[in-house]
Amino acid sequence: MNIAKVNQISSKQYRKYWEVFLLFVAISFLFAYAFPAFFPNEGENIYESLEIFQWLCYFIFASDLIVGLIRSKDKTLYLKQHPIEIIAVLFPFLRPLRVLRFLSVSSLVFQKTALGKASSVTVRLAVASVLLLFVGAVEITLTERYLEGSNIKNIGDGLWWAATTVTTVGYGDRYPISISGKFIAIGLMLVGIALIGAITATFAAWFVRMVQDENKSI
Repeated sequence: MNIAKVNQISSKQYRKYWEVFLLFVAISFLFAYAFPAFFPNEGENIYESLEIFQWLCYFIFASDLIVGLIRSKDKTLYLKQHPIEIIAVLFPFLRPLRVLRFLSVSSLVFQKTALGKASSVTVRLAVASVLLLFVGAVEITLTERYLEGSNIKNIGDGLWWAATTVTTVGYGDRYPISISGKFIAIGLMLVGIALIGAITATFAAWFVRMVQDENKSI
C-alpha cells in the first residue's frame, strides 16, 4: 500500500470522526437553542451561557463550511449545494434570522438521516417536518410569550400552534400578534405546505408501488 493511498484512507477516517463530532455539536445546539422556551425562569446567567454556547456551535459549523468552500474544486457548485448555510454565515447577527443559525446547524442532521437509498427521502422529509415544527414552536414561544394580549404563553401553546399551522388545520385558538411572529408564521406556512405535500406524494407513490407489486405477483 503506497503512501498516497494510506493518506487517502486516513483523510476519510478523519472526515468520518469529524462528521460524528459535528453531529454531536448539532444535537447539543438543539438543546441549547430550545432550553429557554421550555424553561423560562432559569435566570439570565444561564441564558447568556447558552447563547455563548450556541455561537460557539455556530462558528464551528461556519468554519467547517468555509474550509469546505476553500477545499472544493468547483466552488460555484459548492455554493449552490449549501444555500441556507451560506445565508446563515453571511447574516448571523440579525435577530429575525436567528432561525437561520438553527437551519444551518440542523442541516447536518438531515445529512445523517439516510437509512438507505429507498428510504432516505422519506426519512429526511419526516425529520425535516419534525424539526420545522420544533423550531417554529420554539421561535413563536420566545417571540410571543411576554407580549400583552398574546395567547401563546408557553411551549405547549407554541407546539400546538406550530402543529396546526404546518398541517394547515389552523383552528385559530392560538395565533401570533407581533410582526416577528407573523413572519415566523408565514415562513412556517410556506415551508410546511411544501414539506407536507412532499410527504403525502412520497406515501402515495409508496402505496402505488405496493399495488403494482401485488398485481405482478398474482
